[in-house]
Formats: sequence, C-alpha cells, structure tokens
Amino acid sequence: MTEWRALTDDEIVDLATRLRSVQWSWLLEDAPALAEAFGWTVVMAEPEWVMLDTGFGMGSGRIAGSDAQAEYIRARVAGPASDDAAGHALSRDTFATMSTALTGALGDPTERKPGKSAEIRWADEETTLVLKDVEVGVQLSLLANTKLAMRDRAIALEDQGSN
Repeated sequence: MTEWRALTDDEIVDLATRLRSVQWSWLLEDAPALAEAFGWTVVMAEPEWVMLDTGFGMGSGRIAGSDAQAEYIRARVAGPASDDAAGHALSRDTFATMSTALTGALGDPTERKPGKSAEIRWADEETTLVLKDVEVGVQLSLLANTKLAMRDRAIALEDQGSN
C-alpha cells in the first residue's frame, strides 16, 4: 500500500481558496489547461471526464460533467489509508483537522453532513466547495450547485429505498 499523505493546513487552505476563486469556462475541453494551472497532471481525457494525478497518484483527481460542460472538480487531499478501523480513524481525524483549518480561513460552513462519509460545504451562488471524508482518504471538490442538488436528490432517494 502507498504511504499515507495529507496536505498541510496551509496547503488545504491554499487549494480551497484557489478552487473557490477559479475563473474558467467550465468546458471539459478546457480541463487540461485548468489542471496545468493547479500543477496537476492529466492521466487520461475522455469527452465526459478527465482523470488527474493531483500529487496523490493516478486517478487522485477528476474533472467531469456532461454535454461538454464540466460539473465538478475533485481532488484527493489525504490518503490512502487502510480499509480498516485504524485507517478509517486516520481519515476521520485528518478530515477534522482540515475542517478546522478551512473553517478558520473560509468561515463557518453553510452545511455539515455527519455520518460514515461526513462532509462539510461552503456554498456560493453557482458552486459549492465540499470537503469529504471517504473513509480511506479525504477529498476536496468544487461542484456546480445544479450537480450537487442532483447528487443530494439521488442520495435521498437511495436512502428512502433502503428503509
């Protein structure tokens, strides 16, 4: 297994600030230029998504969408941890540390979603920055609010189906 790595407080704040203020076309064809601006490497590009290496290995980032329009940018900011209790605790603790750093820099989150895959969000008019604990790592994403609303509806429907 690859050794655990996590962005420092300064690095996560810098990345979050840059993502929130990113000015680009949101066209998938422009994703390689965006990746280059962030110092990320394009691993593979398809019409609906671009796989990135954000410094955490192949596939550690993604820009994806539909109909040539990007809907989200996602980057691993910590990981990978082992898929066991110790690894999950490491991921959860790192998520908490990063949450504290981001809250100090960005202000209080607009939403907190506790649980197995906890996340905190900072919403703007058109996009939302999301820090998420994925149990074996932590991800930072910038999502178009329309995409986030669709994702939230899908999760709610899935939860209803499992009850």
